[in-house]
Amino acid sequence: MMRCDAQYYWCRLDISSRPENAAVVRRAVERLAIEAGLTPAETDDLDLAVTEACANAIRHGSPEKEQSTVRVTFFLAPECVLVEVHDQGPGFTEGSRRAPAAGELREGGYGLHIMRQLMDDVEIIWHRGTTVRLVKQRVPESAPRVSGRAARPIPAFV
Repeated sequence: MMRCDAQYYWCRLDISSRPENAAVVRRAVERLAIEAGLTPAETDDLDLAVTEACANAIRHGSPEKEQSTVRVTFFLAPECVLVEVHDQGPGFTEGSRRAPAAGELREGGYGLHIMRQLMDDVEIIWHRGTTVRLVKQRVPESAPRVSGRAARPIPAFV
């Protein structure tokens, strides 16, 4: 897991498990991204990943459907943006976590894969429900940019 100091609490939203409440979360993501100084492309990535996590929490992690609550907590630290999406559901199986194989057509099952492609780190925590922790590293404004995205060094494989 990448380190992101979560002492920098920004805000928390508790929403009922209704799909239309995703719009409230999206507005919060947009405000957080502006405050974090994310590029438009980074903002889109964060927005899509958080939307996917919320959609999964609403669809799969809400045992009492609209009476259930999804908690979205935002942190803004100097080194990263961290968003946690927590639901009250039982979690999911290891098989449901894998992305469909190349050429395999199926409805659904792409959300976690999409989140992992867009974020710098994704962690799943099962404790009194399921928490999806999404981390987007903040790159200083002085960092070189490629196509609107901050250029990041390629990690070394050891």
